[in-house]
Amino acid sequence: MKKNFILLAVVLFSVSAQLSALSLVHYWNFNGTNVPISAEVKSMDVVTTPLSPIQADSSMTTTRATLIYRAKTGTASPFMSYWDTSTGSTGNARNGDAAGNCLRPRDAWSSMELVLNIPSTGIQNLKIMYEVQRSGSGPNVNTYSYSVDGGTNWIKTGLNVNGKGLGTDTISTIPSGPFAIESITITDPAAENNDNLKFRIWFSDPTNKAGNNRIDNITVEGDALTSAIGETKINKILMYPNPCKTGKVNFSDAVNVEVLNMIGKQIKSVSKTNKLITTDLVKGVYLVRLNGVSTQKLVVE
Repeated sequence: MKKNFILLAVVLFSVSAQLSALSLVHYWNFNGTNVPISAEVKSMDVVTTPLSPIQADSSMTTTRATLIYRAKTGTASPFMSYWDTSTGSTGNARNGDAAGNCLRPRDAWSSMELVLNIPSTGIQNLKIMYEVQRSGSGPNVNTYSYSVDGGTNWIKTGLNVNGKGLGTDTISTIPSGPFAIESITITDPAAENNDNLKFRIWFSDPTNKAGNNRIDNITVEGDALTSAIGETKINKILMYPNPCKTGKVNFSDAVNVEVLNMIGKQIKSVSKTNKLITTDLVKGVYLVRLNGVSTQKLVVE
């Protein structure tokens, strides 16, 4: 009995360790050509043409994440509704990315907001991280909220900012020196497995109205929704065994299967199948997307 108890404890620890490492769900590094730039005409000009959204450099959900910098609802005369780029950092960079560029939302003051559309289909335990610094006269406070209904209503509860569990006081003080990493965990279950999830950053309290924040390497991480040890339930489809040591993963129904590496690159795909052969996969952790909708972590041993 004691031996069986020890074995069970080892299994539980192993599963816990596998699930504790969050997967990269969405990622912006702002180094590429997918960053549209709107140039300044003169200081304090208002750009009336809406800015184009910036697509995430990688998303493991079917719907790709985007972000937009825009005037707050009800703001009659926003200050400087445009962005450009500046020198970035590597503190929260992934995949060995160079510092490159960062995003500079210009003259945000109290009239502008940065809104992230971050679908969490099949994902739980959501954590958002980004690097930020301010100019000498830029906003020194970032305030956070999220929406589970596509932006109709915004919520400040259910957030943990930088491990402090600040409740409704969801703010960070932004340094004017080197980039700092902000970490926000969404603990609200309504944010999980949600195609309509949005996250918002408000900028406020500058020493004057002409400064900016510089933002780089935004990541959204999370765990795939799981059920019991050794099996995963996605839209009532079971995937087992997991971890897989047998060279074959079974599904409780015929599904279209995509196997991705941990940065979202497709490794293989199979259509309308009840099984996935894993003998051609190197031992490690993969993402398995079923029917183009739900994604789950698979451990191949």
